[in-house]
Amino acid sequence: IGYNPVAELPMTLFSSLNNLRSLGLEDINMDNMDMDTFNLQMFPNLDFVYFKKFHYCMTYAPNVQKCRPISDGVSSVSHLLGKPLLRAAVWSISCVTCLGNSLVLWGRFTANDENRVLSIIIRNLAVSDMLMGIYLFIIAVEDARFRDNYQQEASTWMSSWSCTIVGALAMTSSEVSVLILSFMSVERFILIAAPLKCHRAMTSQTAASSMIVIWIIGLVLAVVPVIHWRSSTRFYGINGMCFPLYIDDPYLTGWEYSAFIFLGLNLLGLMIIGYVYAAMFASIWRTRHATPLSVGDSEFALRFFLIVLTEAVCWAPIIALKILAMMKYPVPPDLHAWIVIFILPVNSAINPLLYTFTTPKFRERLSEGWLGKIWSCVSRKHSKQDSQTSSSINKTTVIDKNMMQSLPLCIQYDAT
Repeated sequence: IGYNPVAELPMTLFSSLNNLRSLGLEDINMDNMDMDTFNLQMFPNLDFVYFKKFHYCMTYAPNVQKCRPISDGVSSVSHLLGKPLLRAAVWSISCVTCLGNSLVLWGRFTANDENRVLSIIIRNLAVSDMLMGIYLFIIAVEDARFRDNYQQEASTWMSSWSCTIVGALAMTSSEVSVLILSFMSVERFILIAAPLKCHRAMTSQTAASSMIVIWIIGLVLAVVPVIHWRSSTRFYGINGMCFPLYIDDPYLTGWEYSAFIFLGLNLLGLMIIGYVYAAMFASIWRTRHATPLSVGDSEFALRFFLIVLTEAVCWAPIIALKILAMMKYPVPPDLHAWIVIFILPVNSAINPLLYTFTTPKFRERLSEGWLGKIWSCVSRKHSKQDSQTSSSINKTTVIDKNMMQSLPLCIQYDAT
């Protein structure tokens, strides 16, 4: 049947084929069929099924021993994460992301920061980034739970509310981070590039209210597809990662909303961040053009560059691949896993470095805190050892000199 222009495939066509052993359904879309359609009760002798898409194997024929294709780039027949590198990466990246943003929250809540507005924004950014780490951690746990048995559990997992909630968590993290970074970029631009145009500095109450609005928008963006497609969990459950990039199959149910999010809002956010930071850098460069660039200015410029670079590294590949997929350009299926695990969490893992760990105040506080105490203790220990060594050398020299003086003259003469 495969490779034929079949628009609809009624199951009554196979009702009398009890001895069916092999079935070829290549290049046929089967998105509206019931789960576990090709079950062993109806087809007890079915050994081979060839579908167009990998998730058809997981959804319609989970008990068939040999089903093709064997992977969608993310999952395999046996594992949620099909490659050992992906399994190791998802654990390490989730831990790094959660740890880094936990340190940011600890530092921002325990320090008496004079810039309360920036502190409020950074705290919310750290929370949203930590959600991405939690999402990856949950995926890692589920991968371990389904190890060697994913084919039997895949359909249940992808159609479950757990997968939907995990996907909504990742979507919320992604969109809130983009909105906060865009908001922070515009706020900095107003203060730095246009300080003399009667713009009032933002108060902490305004910043807190803005963060609440951003979180509401992010949650609404994540929940809307759940409500709209409430009769189906396929928007988030299109793959085992539960994240609706729609790259491997760009025109599944809900593809319009996915395009609106990633090609609309996120592309707009990337453009805003790039333009605003470029304008800020140009303004600072014009202001200080007559003076040599100091070390602080160089660090400031480097951080500008890294902020824009990480945004581009995170979203530019996703946007480009999504456009190529929608143009029906053949995109390697392995790229989907690499994007979700390696590229998408880039901002969440690096934002603590850019906005907290590399700032002069954090380095100063770190040197004054427990790290500074450890360094001071080590320095005192080394200085004490050096002084003891110097003292012992001096004592040895004095003793040797006294011994030489106490020797007979002839022996001293021979020694010289």
